[in-house]
Amino acid sequence: MISAKSQGGLILTMVLTFMIMPSSSALALPLLRRTFSSVNHSYRRTLSTRRTIPTMMPEGPEVRTLVDQLQPAVGKRLTDFQFLSGRYVRGARPRGFESFAKTITPIALSECSDAGGGNGDNKVSTTNHDDDDSESNFDNIDVIKSLNCKGKFIYMILDEGNAAITNKDPDYQRSVWITLGMTGRFVNEADVNRPRASNSDRKGADPRWFFETMDMKNGQRRKIYYRDTRNFGTLIFSLSVDELDKKLASLGADMLVDNTTEEMFLEAMNKSKQNRNICKFIIDQSKISGVGNYILAEGLYRARLDPFASLDEIDIDQRKALFKELREVITTSYNAQGLTRPNGGSYRSVDGSRGQFEFQLQCYGQVMSPNNNPIVKEVDGPHSRAIWYVPEEQLFIPRSQRAGGNNQSGDSMKRTQSSSPAFEKKAVEKGVTRYSLVPSSDQTFGDVISNSLTDPSWNDALRDHMASDKFQSMIQQIESQISSGAEVYPPVEDVFSALNLCPLDDVRVVIVGQDPYHQPGQGHGLAFSVRKDVKTPPSLRNIFKEAMEDVSIDPPTHGNLEGWARQGVLLLNTVLTVRRGEANSHAKMGWEDLTDLIINKINEEKSGVVFLLWGGPASKKASCVDEVKHTVIRTSHPSPLGATKTASPFLSSRCFSRTNEALQKHGKDQIDWNAL
Repeated sequence: MISAKSQGGLILTMVLTFMIMPSSSALALPLLRRTFSSVNHSYRRTLSTRRTIPTMMPEGPEVRTLVDQLQPAVGKRLTDFQFLSGRYVRGARPRGFESFAKTITPIALSECSDAGGGNGDNKVSTTNHDDDDSESNFDNIDVIKSLNCKGKFIYMILDEGNAAITNKDPDYQRSVWITLGMTGRFVNEADVNRPRASNSDRKGADPRWFFETMDMKNGQRRKIYYRDTRNFGTLIFSLSVDELDKKLASLGADMLVDNTTEEMFLEAMNKSKQNRNICKFIIDQSKISGVGNYILAEGLYRARLDPFASLDEIDIDQRKALFKELREVITTSYNAQGLTRPNGGSYRSVDGSRGQFEFQLQCYGQVMSPNNNPIVKEVDGPHSRAIWYVPEEQLFIPRSQRAGGNNQSGDSMKRTQSSSPAFEKKAVEKGVTRYSLVPSSDQTFGDVISNSLTDPSWNDALRDHMASDKFQSMIQQIESQISSGAEVYPPVEDVFSALNLCPLDDVRVVIVGQDPYHQPGQGHGLAFSVRKDVKTPPSLRNIFKEAMEDVSIDPPTHGNLEGWARQGVLLLNTVLTVRRGEANSHAKMGWEDLTDLIINKINEEKSGVVFLLWGGPASKKASCVDEVKHTVIRTSHPSPLGATKTASPFLSSRCFSRTNEALQKHGKDQIDWNAL
């Protein structure tokens, strides 16, 4: 998930309407089986820099409004699905697409005006049509039976299709899954063909794909285009009832649905680890669905809750108030038709007229609260996204005291317990406070790590593996070492930092390291990265040396690489934990299986990713990568021991400029290596 780059703004200008003129094209479309795999390369665009436009992640109200607008497609025949630009043109088709396309029945086209001098109606018919002037009959097949959503997840279900094609498996069901991404929206054909004022106005304007429907009564076709400036939206095609049911079951109760009760919300909160941060709980789509950053900020502000608090700091009355305010925000937003204007202003309906309601955001994207108190925006909130809050009205404990771990009681504090009771101050070395897990009767390494992977996309991808006996056996081994007095790094809450900072959909570059730094206070879950107050290690100094010579970055003032991670650089070690002072001490315990799975997921679900494999252990990950779909750059490890002394030395490898060249070749934004 991606934090907003500036104060709140419009992302879903959903101008979709099915009340548009038929397609002006008079050229007959090829048979559907052929068109389902066709590509219009004229829509390719290469964007060399990231646009910094005000954006807001589409959340429950926006998605539900979009689904409302798509309802005219229900009952129509799905006749075409074409990919025009983006990841599915430059790389592999979406998961399940080829099998899905084979189930669609082709349609023979009647002659069109440009092809045969007809009347220009461009109507189509089945192969079994009469030659007289009577109205054509169309097969009642490949019909969209329903189009719905749960939270932010959209799914379209089709009928069973042609009996000659389907195998009548009781698990057989055709569905299309749509996730919008940060800038995803649907537009009609008129908007796609609208003249652009300038070249800059065209940036990101070309659609990524479209689907076409046909009215079976008169053969009239409609194309609905999907536009996504940042190319984050995803598609999955499924032929399984069970697969869709499992996906829906993995999502928490939809806050926009009337039968989501206060009791369901409280139960989900009670079942979560109570040392979990409140923002991480709210935004976890497996707990409650449809809530994102602007609803989160608004709900917390209106309930007067501290965004940095853990669940155990929030009593039952406050939990009930939070449910009430979240429900109020999300339903009022939906009633306003889910179109957020810049600076949290009023909403308008799809055709641009003012909606029935106006909904003014009180906190998100604002400068002053309704009580005339300053609103603070922190880019890196407790849930690894931007957070807006009002210190005077919300904080239980001053931020300085939370950050320093000194949560002592006082008149200005509403709570006295620590926001992370499983962690205690471990030692002070060189003036820097260090933290490490201290096992207790009710908190173990396994307890904490089970909730530390907070990114929904990675959580969904890795959940089954992390529940496996083999993975749990490894966790028990680590717990045993800690119980025996061993110190394990990085701190357990940072073990999955690389994944939490770089969601699966965002990955453009993968840098593979070996295992975490094994001295206190160095590692924080990102390969090669150290905290800002830690001396830069030799390997990282060589990394910076190569970047300065290769792409002319400024001399770094610290060694924290989170700025790279937030641009889509996954900084992944092959092993994610280590005992103090013992390099490779947790190698071959089971982490390699998890990191292999991570690489495999990227390999299968992404295209055009650049893999930087530095050193021997990292190079073994190449076996998980399809080098036709992706780019692999191998060098020695940047350690002084091998940076210049191998056949493929790290220094002078130009790996950073080569990475940007490969990204540009695949039509992806380049990495700003200077942004630390």
